[in-house]
Amino acid sequence: MDFRPYNRRALDLNQQVVDQLLAAEHLDLPTPCAPWTVRELLSHMVSQHLRFGAVARGEDPELACPLDKAELGNDPAAAFRSAAELLTESFASGADDLVTQLPEIGRPIPLSALISFHFFDFVVHGWDLAVSIGVPFAPPAELSALAYQVGKVIPDSSRVPGASFAPVVEVGADADELDRLLGLAGRDPGWQAG
Repeated sequence: MDFRPYNRRALDLNQQVVDQLLAAEHLDLPTPCAPWTVRELLSHMVSQHLRFGAVARGEDPELACPLDKAELGNDPAAAFRSAAELLTESFASGADDLVTQLPEIGRPIPLSALISFHFFDFVVHGWDLAVSIGVPFAPPAELSALAYQVGKVIPDSSRVPGASFAPVVEVGADADELDRLLGLAGRDPGWQAG
């Protein structure tokens, strides 16, 4: 399955949230990704764009951007947009069977799988950012359901303290696709900024 168009849709939804960011009011707010603030979450998001794009181009991700250390400058929305465009171009030019090595994933994987992981991450991070700054985030059910399918491969070893994901949060049987995805990603769908 080609995840490029789905990833682009997730990036566009993220950009709509980022464009509502008020730097002075929002950057130091807490997020569901404790202990990150909005600023730290955004730095992670932009750095992931740059790092995933680098490996898609066959380049060293550390040279593109150290993990979670992207500079946001005076216009975080512009930094996000620029990195997302570079990522989209990098994904578009890469062959699906290109074997990539991103240190935070821990093993070589084909580009097609890398794109699916980025897609999963950014449907979830779009919600993380939106709920942190108090703006709506409503991806189509199709995107949330597809991201949920991708997220089902998260190993238990990635759900220990200090790893990439928190333990699964149980949601009700009547939960919608987004809430099911959030629970799978270790998020409480009812989380609210203090």
